[in-house]
Amino acid sequence: MAFSISFMTIGLEAPFPFSFIPWLFFLAGFGACFGEPIYLLLAYRNTEYLITDQRVIIQTGAIGLDTRFVEFDKIQETYVDVGFIDKIFGTGTVIVTTAGEYGYVDRHGRAYGLRPSLSALREPYEVQKLLQEAVEQG
Repeated sequence: MAFSISFMTIGLEAPFPFSFIPWLFFLAGFGACFGEPIYLLLAYRNTEYLITDQRVIIQTGAIGLDTRFVEFDKIQETYVDVGFIDKIFGTGTVIVTTAGEYGYVDRHGRAYGLRPSLSALREPYEVQKLLQEAVEQG
């Protein structure tokens, strides 16, 4: 972003089509720096978690809503992640490891995919315990 801001001063003196190019660099830098936090704030309002007697239901999204169902018999492991921001706010994330959760493996052997997670929980260890007991009973 610093580069694009200094580049924008040069662009102010350029003719119209060329004066727009520095703004593209600025918007790309702004999106790279602040895009994820803005998305997370928007998605936070639309996020709901439901634990039934057979599955975990996760619904989230910034604009549209995505719903994910995780059956208890597919859950292999649950663990709690408490990061720096979570320490500040007294929250944590329960991450659920399921069978076949990875979408693909690249040529270097790294697996990519989405793990179901329940974020910004006030009592993450209690939720993990509840999930673990439900998985063991199921």
